[in-house]
Amino acid sequence: MAILSDYEEEKVHKPTTKPSSSSATTKPFSAVLDPSNALGFLERAFEFLARESDLFKSDSVVTDVNALLRTVKEKVEAQERKEKEKIEGNVKAERKVKVEAAPPVGVKVPKEEDARMTDAKDDEKKAHRAPNKGNGLDLEKYSWGQSLQEVTVNVLVPSGTKSRFVVCEIKKNHLKVGLKGQPPIIDGEFFKPVKPDDCYWSLGPNGMVEVFGEGGS
Repeated sequence: MAILSDYEEEKVHKPTTKPSSSSATTKPFSAVLDPSNALGFLERAFEFLARESDLFKSDSVVTDVNALLRTVKEKVEAQERKEKEKIEGNVKAERKVKVEAAPPVGVKVPKEEDARMTDAKDDEKKAHRAPNKGNGLDLEKYSWGQSLQEVTVNVLVPSGTKSRFVVCEIKKNHLKVGLKGQPPIIDGEFFKPVKPDDCYWSLGPNGMVEVFGEGGS
C-alpha cells in the first residue's frame, strides 16, 4: 500500500523594510537675503523650520536659539577684533618707519653748502665764546669786530697767497670771502646792512684778508 505524504510548501515571507521615522529627509529651502532686512530673512527661516521640523516643539527652543546667537555673535566680534588689531599694527609699523626716517624735531639738516658757510650772527649766539677786543668774535678761520659805524672782518688765507686769487664780494647785506676754485671761507649775511661803495678789502703780508665795511641804513 502506498503511503502518500502531503507536503505543504513553505511560504517564505521576506520581511519588508519600512522607512524609519527617524531617517532624515532633506527639505529644500529657498530665500533671498536683503542686507537691509536681515531679520526678515531669519523670520522666514524660522517659519520654514516650524513647518518642516520639530524644533519649536522643544521647550528649550528659545534658550537653544539664544545660545546659538550668542556663539555666532562672539565669533563675529572676535574676527572684528582680529582685523582691527591687524590694521592698528600696520599703522604703528608705518609710523615707526616714518619716525626713524625723519630727522629729530628741532634739528636742522644742513645742506652741503650750508655746512661750509659760517654766519657771524649765528656764531655770536654761542654763549661759550667770549667777545674779542673789537666787540666781535675770534673764530677758527676768521675774526670780526664792530663799532657803531664800522665792521671789520679778518680772514686767514694760506701764507703767500696773491691778491688775484682772492674772491671778495661785499654787498649791502651779504659778505663772501674765499679763494678761487675753492669753497668760500665766509658766505653769510651781515647783522646790519653796510654801504658797499664805502667798503674795501686788502691782503696783508701775514696771509690775512682784511675787510672794512661802513654801516648803512
